[in-house]
Amino acid sequence: MTAAPKPRLLLLDDDETMRGQMRWAFCRDYEVIEAGTRAEALNAGPEEVPVGIIDLGLPPAPFEPVEGMRAIREILSANPLFKAVVVTGLDGRADAFRALDLGAFDYFTKPVSMDEVRVTLKRALHAYEQESGKMSASGALWPSDMVGVSMPMQSVFHTIRKLAEVNIPALITGEPGTGKETAARAMHRLGTRHAKPFVPVDCALSTADSLEAGLFGIDGGRRKKCVLEHSDGGTVFLREVGALDLKLQGRLLKLLQEHAIEDPFTGGRASVDVRLISSTSRDLRSMVRGGEFREDLYNRLGVVTLEMPPLRKRGEDAYLLSLFYIKKYSRDFDTRVTGLSRSCMEAVLRYRWPGNVRELENRIKRAVLLSSVRELNAGDLNIPCPASGPPPPALGLSDARDAFRKKMICEALARSNGSVSRAAFELGISRQYLSKLISKYNLRPS
Repeated sequence: MTAAPKPRLLLLDDDETMRGQMRWAFCRDYEVIEAGTRAEALNAGPEEVPVGIIDLGLPPAPFEPVEGMRAIREILSANPLFKAVVVTGLDGRADAFRALDLGAFDYFTKPVSMDEVRVTLKRALHAYEQESGKMSASGALWPSDMVGVSMPMQSVFHTIRKLAEVNIPALITGEPGTGKETAARAMHRLGTRHAKPFVPVDCALSTADSLEAGLFGIDGGRRKKCVLEHSDGGTVFLREVGALDLKLQGRLLKLLQEHAIEDPFTGGRASVDVRLISSTSRDLRSMVRGGEFREDLYNRLGVVTLEMPPLRKRGEDAYLLSLFYIKKYSRDFDTRVTGLSRSCMEAVLRYRWPGNVRELENRIKRAVLLSSVRELNAGDLNIPCPASGPPPPALGLSDARDAFRKKMICEALARSNGSVSRAAFELGISRQYLSKLISKYNLRPS
């Protein structure tokens, strides 16, 4: 019988002696891939590697954490499930904590105990296998364009996985450009209907008559086969459902109640088996109060609701998304752009992105097409440089992140009856890091 292949382990350290010790320690359990620089690590194909040990101090600045931090960001951009175990000889733990904030799994300071690292790698690999198993339970892959390591997006990913397992209606809310359709496609792709059609219908850009004909097949004095019937077994995504008039809202409510379309001319009925996912950037509750949207339909569509966070509340995700789109469009346009300059990275993280992910993608796409440099600057994206940009908001991203973290930790501790280990496992972080956060936020596990 052929032995199962070993999981791959990335060793990113510029110290050859250290790499040799780790290779010897872990080669029995892992297929070890070595890299001495960030570029070598990225060329090693991190998309296919579940776990890695990363030294923060890498050339060309081995006494600073800059290259190691960039490596973590860029590897997570290529593989959001990657579990990075940070090993650092740099003074203080502040940089290690920053790495954890970026998405690293755990950390050690040199000199390390190989036995302790081995146990941590096993935990990291188990977490990776659990997450990747959930994401591909339907046989479908997690969509590559769902990029994010921020806590708000980790909550979104968790909700998408849960909603993919059921066939009830779902409502996705959020500002324009936050990726509502991308989330809907992910829900469909990970669900039991992934082999059937996913059909988007734009309720805001169509007239009432064309929507009635397209969705329900009612065209003039006859009824013909409609989108809902052509999508049988699949998913219909209603973009901006709040734009439907009250008449069509009534037809949609009847469909949800009876799972069939009635022919108003003959009295016949056509059974329909589709999952409805709707989106809106409008406040449907206010529309209900104003009589513009039916309350019974709102309750039917919003059995479960997913709110997409604006990009300005997603911290480092703006940088990771920039790298994702640079890689995508550099390949599409066959250009030499490979990344962002340091000042551009700061500008991207500071800019408010009123148009959210859609605005970021469009600015990157244009810059990659027109620029002849390897690293884009803020001028290429037409966004303010950090020195000339607006002052940060009164409630910064750090404060928003802390508030969100406290909420997530409290809920996880409540579900685990105060067990820090179980809560850490659910949150996908180490027990040590969760204990640090509990202490930082003055929380009580009990």
